[in-house]
Amino acid sequence: MKLKFKPNKRLLTIAGVVALVVVALMVGNSDREAKPGPLDGAAIRSCDDFAAGYPSASTKPARLALADKVMTSGRTGNELIAQRQAEMGRSAADGNPRWKASADALLSACRDAGWTA
Repeated sequence: MKLKFKPNKRLLTIAGVVALVVVALMVGNSDREAKPGPLDGAAIRSCDDFAAGYPSASTKPARLALADKVMTSGRTGNELIAQRQAEMGRSAADGNPRWKASADALLSACRDAGWTA
C-alpha cells in the first residue's frame, strides 16, 4: 500500500516562512560578534593601563585593582576592546588560566586595533 502525500498551499507557505525566519536568525547572530573598531582615546588609555599593570598583577587583589583601572579608563567605541575589557574584568577574580587567556585576548584586541606599547 502506497501513501500519497500532497501538501496543500497553506502547509507550503508555513514551511517557507519558517525557513526564512531560521535563515534570518542565523544571519542576524553572525552580525552580533564584536568587530574591531577605531582606536579612540579611551581604547588607548585602556590598553596603556592594562599593559603597564599586567606584569605586576599576579595576585587576586592586584588583578581586581587592574581590572577596575582599565574599566574606568573610559568608554571606548571599539566593540572588540570593550568586550575584551569586560571579559578580563570578569576573570580577574578567577584563577590564572582564565585570567591569562582574557588578558591575552585584550592585548590582542589592542594590537589588532593598531595600538603599540
